[in-house]
Amino acid sequence: MIRYSYQTQLRPPAPFVYVTLRNPVTGAEERDVPAQLDSAADRTVVPVAFALALALPQIGTISIGGVGGFVQTMPSYPVQIAIHNLPAALVEVVASDGEAWILLGRDVLNAHRIHLDGPGLFVEIA
Repeated sequence: MIRYSYQTQLRPPAPFVYVTLRNPVTGAEERDVPAQLDSAADRTVVPVAFALALALPQIGTISIGGVGGFVQTMPSYPVQIAIHNLPAALVEVVASDGEAWILLGRDVLNAHRIHLDGPGLFVEIA
C-alpha cells in the first residue's frame, strides 16, 4: 500500500499521486509526474505537453463533456500509466492544453483499491 498526503496548497485540499507515463511504442517515459485523483472522470486527461514530449501516436478523437454540459472533441492517445511502483495499465487518454496536471480518471483508478481520508488529508492506494 502506498500513502500520499493531500496537496494542501489547493483549496479544498486534493488527493494527488505520482505516476509514470510511458509511450507503449517507443518506451519513452516521464517519471514522478503529479496526478490528481478524479473519480468523477470516466477517462484520464493529460496535459498536451506530455503527449508531445513522449511523441504519443494519436489514435483518434473523443468527445468529452464538462461542467454545464459543454462538450469538446479532444485528441486521444495510448499510454501506459503506473501509479508509483504499481503495475502499469495501457489506457486511451485525451490530451488538453487547458490542464496544469494529469487528472486520473476511473479508467485507471478502478484497477486499484483506494482509501481517501479527507480529515486525515491522505490517500492510500493498493
